[in-house]
Amino acid sequence: MLISNYKINYMKIKNSFSVIILLILSLGLLGCSNINDNDHSIENAKKMYLNAIEEANKNNLAKANEIFDAILSNYPYSIWATKSKVMSAWVYYEGNNYDSSISAAQNFIKNNPENELVPYAFYLIAMSYYERIIDVERDANMTVKAVETFENLIDQFPNSEYARDAKLKIELARSNLAGKQMSIGRFYQKQEQYAAAIRRYKTVIKEFETTDQTPEALLRLTECYLSLGINEEAIRTASVLKYNFPNSIWTNKLPKQIIKNFDTQKPEPENNGIIHLFKSLF
Repeated sequence: MLISNYKINYMKIKNSFSVIILLILSLGLLGCSNINDNDHSIENAKKMYLNAIEEANKNNLAKANEIFDAILSNYPYSIWATKSKVMSAWVYYEGNNYDSSISAAQNFIKNNPENELVPYAFYLIAMSYYERIIDVERDANMTVKAVETFENLIDQFPNSEYARDAKLKIELARSNLAGKQMSIGRFYQKQEQYAAAIRRYKTVIKEFETTDQTPEALLRLTECYLSLGINEEAIRTASVLKYNFPNSIWTNKLPKQIIKNFDTQKPEPENNGIIHLFKSLF
């Protein structure tokens, strides 16, 4: 009887071990299956992403965004979904859908502040404003926003590959803003509202010193002073123009009656050797 019970217990234990082994094997196989499925998903997401880029390069922008949306829906936690978010903003930009591009890029920055593509997202936002700088004399809003975003990009990511282009575009945009001030100044000058014109020209010289609008602003300021009979200020302003921009077309347009009155003493340079434009004007 004891031997019989022993055999029964042994069989139970043996069967239990068999069940455990089967469970372990099943879990192992399930784990391998999950790993394989995950690898397969990542590969699918990558293929879809590359396909979307290819469609965008063919100018099939709607199709490209459809694929990006599909990646976000099917593989939301993959690296390709993260990339798709900012590349969707790029596709909108390429299609001149600037507001959608800005919105998509801003959402990307908000949700992925540490991502390596954040500088590019800032660049897309800035360019979406920059591309709409058409007539700064009527509306400077886009110009201002472009400058602000480019400056934000440079401040946060000074060593990014987009920083250099951002600096160039800031200067062009600032030149447009200075151009608006010049246009208003010329209008006041023609209306013989010289005080108002002087304020505009001084704004250009003070706030947009490095732009290509500065030489003309100095010339127009000289003309306004002459019209008001403030000859000393006219001579002083003309002197700054002559010594800072000797080869400018605006220097060559200085009134003849003022050229002979130039003080031959060259304005004192700053420490960096550049003649300070405001030394004798403000």
